[in-house]
Amino acid sequence: MKELLTNLKIIGLEDPDGISFSVPRIFVAMFNPTTYTVNHKLNFDTKQAPGQEGSNPEFKNKESETFSLEFMVDGTGASKPAIPVIGQIALFNEVTITMSGKTHRPNYLIVQWGSFIRECVLQSSSITYTLFDSVGLPLRAKINATFIERADSKINSIASMFSSPDLTHIIQVKQGDLLPVLCYKTYRDQKYYLQVARVNKLKNFRKLIPGTEIILPPIL
Repeated sequence: MKELLTNLKIIGLEDPDGISFSVPRIFVAMFNPTTYTVNHKLNFDTKQAPGQEGSNPEFKNKESETFSLEFMVDGTGASKPAIPVIGQIALFNEVTITMSGKTHRPNYLIVQWGSFIRECVLQSSSITYTLFDSVGLPLRAKINATFIERADSKINSIASMFSSPDLTHIIQVKQGDLLPVLCYKTYRDQKYYLQVARVNKLKNFRKLIPGTEIILPPIL
């Protein structure tokens, strides 16, 4: 159970400001994400005058940042404790998409994975079942979930401040960590992973050793 303390957590709250006394619902992933994708979208007005070739796009607004996580749930007993896949999926749905009888909407969410923490809501999720037992019950599934960050969130503002590329960061490697992902969390760009590997004298940056510390220096 100790290894689950560092795993991905999705916390569901009826009240985003924590004023209500409702008990938060928490989903803890048995395995950390295998992929992490950040999406940005800018909107432009591309109206074209009659008879004119092309247009001069005029900026309208920037939509809230979205991010996607893909992770596996397993009920084969390969990871302890063994929890049925159906139960894990039911808890994930209860935390992220089930309507509250009090607020008549799904929960506000806090997604936390290591040093990554964001306040958000679920935009979409898809579940792919990949392994079944002899009677057809699922033994393994893959969840792909996309979240929308809350623009007025104090948590997101603080998290962004502590992810500043102007500061030196020391991160303890956890099981499943990837150097490009760690670089993206700090610099908002994964292209610096080779420089970080050199600074830390990593012989194989593709296989980070859990428990070791990685220095992420300021970007010059």
